[in-house]
Amino acid sequence: MELSKKKIQAIIAFVLIVTITALTVVVPAGAQLQSGERMPTFLQLSVSPDPVGKGQPLYINAFMTKPTVTATVGGAGTNYIGIWVRMTRPDGSTYDFPAKTSDPTGGTWFTYEPELIGEYTFQAFYPGQHISETVSAMFGSPTTYDFYYDPSESEVVTVNVQEEQIEWIYRTPGPPEEYWTRPIYATNWDWDVLGGHWFGLGVPAFANTGGYDAMGNYQPYSKAPNTPHIVWSKPTHIGGLPGGHIEGTQETNYMSTTITKYFFEPVILNGILYYAKMEGPGGNVHTWEALNIRTGEVLWTRPAGETGSEVIRMGSIALSHTMQEYGSWAHIYGAEGGGFFGGITALRVYDAWTGDYIATIENPQSPSYIVQEGGNTPGALLGYYSSGGNLIMWNSSKLLGPSGTGYDLNYNPSGTYDWADGIEWTAPIPNQVNGNSVSLSVSAVTRDVILLRSAPTPGMWISASLGWQVTAGMDAKTGALLWGPINQTLPFYEDITLIAAGDGAYVLHNKDKNEAWGYSLIDGSYKFGPVKLNGNAWSTLSRSSDIAYGLCYVWDAGGWVNAINVTTGEIAWSFNRGSSGYDTPYGTYLLWYNDAIADGKIYLSEGAMYNPPLHPARTICLNATTGDLIWSILSYTGRNCPAIADGHMIVWNSFDMKIYSFGKGPTETTAVVQNDMIPVDGTTLIKGSVMDISPGAQQDGVIQRFPNGIPAVADEDMREWMEYVYMQQRHPLDTLGRDVKGVTVHITAMDPNNNTRDLGNATTDAWGNYVFEFEPEVSGMYQLIVTFEGSESYWRSSATTYVKVGQATEEPPSADEIADATAGRIPAYPEMPAYLTIDLVILILAVIGVVIGLIAYMELRKQK
Repeated sequence: MELSKKKIQAIIAFVLIVTITALTVVVPAGAQLQSGERMPTFLQLSVSPDPVGKGQPLYINAFMTKPTVTATVGGAGTNYIGIWVRMTRPDGSTYDFPAKTSDPTGGTWFTYEPELIGEYTFQAFYPGQHISETVSAMFGSPTTYDFYYDPSESEVVTVNVQEEQIEWIYRTPGPPEEYWTRPIYATNWDWDVLGGHWFGLGVPAFANTGGYDAMGNYQPYSKAPNTPHIVWSKPTHIGGLPGGHIEGTQETNYMSTTITKYFFEPVILNGILYYAKMEGPGGNVHTWEALNIRTGEVLWTRPAGETGSEVIRMGSIALSHTMQEYGSWAHIYGAEGGGFFGGITALRVYDAWTGDYIATIENPQSPSYIVQEGGNTPGALLGYYSSGGNLIMWNSSKLLGPSGTGYDLNYNPSGTYDWADGIEWTAPIPNQVNGNSVSLSVSAVTRDVILLRSAPTPGMWISASLGWQVTAGMDAKTGALLWGPINQTLPFYEDITLIAAGDGAYVLHNKDKNEAWGYSLIDGSYKFGPVKLNGNAWSTLSRSSDIAYGLCYVWDAGGWVNAINVTTGEIAWSFNRGSSGYDTPYGTYLLWYNDAIADGKIYLSEGAMYNPPLHPARTICLNATTGDLIWSILSYTGRNCPAIADGHMIVWNSFDMKIYSFGKGPTETTAVVQNDMIPVDGTTLIKGSVMDISPGAQQDGVIQRFPNGIPAVADEDMREWMEYVYMQQRHPLDTLGRDVKGVTVHITAMDPNNNTRDLGNATTDAWGNYVFEFEPEVSGMYQLIVTFEGSESYWRSSATTYVKVGQATEEPPSADEIADATAGRIPAYPEMPAYLTIDLVILILAVIGVVIGLIAYMELRKQK
């Protein structure tokens, strides 16, 4: 099996640190060595694997049997210096690898890819050294040392290099085609493509959390639903229509579209949804709840943080690698204070599995967050903000650990921290352009460039341009100035806003004219524009945007979506759902601000906040490359972004105030035979069903209507079916004019000779049932296998049943055959009807009975 570069790097980082696993760090204590004393050393060498394929990596570990006396767990003290390895190639030439200094455990490691076929030898050498220093002990007083380590050398290690490549003995399984759950088994490395999290680092308008990160809502790691199949739903408040004395209209539903109240803000880690439960007209935080996104099961509930009023701000999963341990750890961050009009006064860190409190971060700022990718501390939270004329980058790993140096003992954040101690670097922001002062601030964050911008407007709520912008770009990793400041002219007094940044560009949009401009993040230069976007009058009221796949997606209140190539400015595609008839008073289906992008798809929500009427809006899913509508469903997410992770999409629906989990659901296939014993020339029926056994099938309002399970249906009918099953909408017979289509099962047979026979397909009906006629070919025991291969809505399932096939049935002989067989053996008499023969026998028996009775009676008379 070939491993990807990523996997090999991960294995090297993991396997080669094995030098520490057989060693125990020694802390200075006990008897002191005498001055000038000599201490023997024992150098070991491991080179593996043996044999190895040409060009494959060899793991070379040269290590001592124990650390130096002065080594400390924090990386201080003197370690072994000058350990080197000599290699002799098959042609007799030699190479001395550069000398290394050991880590505190006494180990060194590196890799080498042999280029020649044949036998290689390796030997490690240590020159010895003088130790003279005073070391602070973990326990007790400092100790002064002055002694010598003797030189030593390892035994010679031989490795055979061959043309044939060496494969792993263990073969990691590929991504599953069946229903799967977390935890993902730790050796299933190729399953990383299935995972994904929704960190809540971004903050949508008027919210506390819920966006993916500061760059937008593009989630690049997870699969995402291809149909509107619902796995489960769960209420967060009293929702829908009150009924009774309050007439059912488009504005009498329970309040769900206000921007001044909080209803639902999602964070997802490891397949667990975290959200703060809000209560009352004030939208006050009540408790925190953690749900399994596959089942809707409540895993834990706790008060809203240590104060009882904290909101869930974000989540993180950081990779830790210290001297004693390695692996990832998940945390939830709670915020005290905050909201649209307030600042956060404290951040608190909680364990994601239990909700238990871990630590407090005081004096936090409100940066733009992204997750670190790569480097020494992947998964760390990186926060960018400007303060005091400086661009500041804050790193959670610098504050909470691990440091990434490899010398930490373990990862165990606790207690109270000061935000400032997590600052990674501070870099001055340029404040002059063409000899004039300018005040730049963070306008957009990407992984490579931090965009600084100044574009003054007449007031807070008025984004009309004063005719210019000044921009600069700074390195997101170092804080170095990459370009700028650049002064650029903009249309005067027109509503121009930076709407998105990413993929090497940032995009401005003129809302008054519905036009877009593109600029380079690499050097700040103008790239394209103005580009007139497709739209209508309502398009000039509001718009939002996100960047992914080299396209800038702009959607607006006019119901239009335009995808702009960020390199050329060309409109790749446009989308509009058409006239809304009387569904809305606008003639179109408005699109609200929030989105989610993943797996080549963009998810948007129709609808509008603030004002009635609450119209029948839909959540729509578009192909991110072509703009084709993939699916839609009756749902309005309000100000809350959909959250995508592990192939599921979590949506909060304003129409009934429920959380919905969209994704593939598990199924159950059954199979029975009508007759389990048939002759070889007979037939029997294979019957069964395919049922959707998603957790929602057991929830109130569903199980009462579908006590035998929810029939699995075709992807093309999923919208109408899910709206009927979960949203109290009309039956598909009304909406489609027909019953829903079922799913296809494939039927195979294993005959008595262990030969597999492909029998064909059957399709389930609207009740989930199928039937198939089976005709055997030979006698014996058959295994019949019915398989539903799954679909975009369901995972696969299968079932088996058995039938015993006997010999062919013998037909009874005909009358002519009987006559021919008996001719000449029995005297022929005239044929007599069968009923006469029976009557005659009965008459004879009756006469005999009467005669016997008379004789008995006469005998009794004589005896008297």
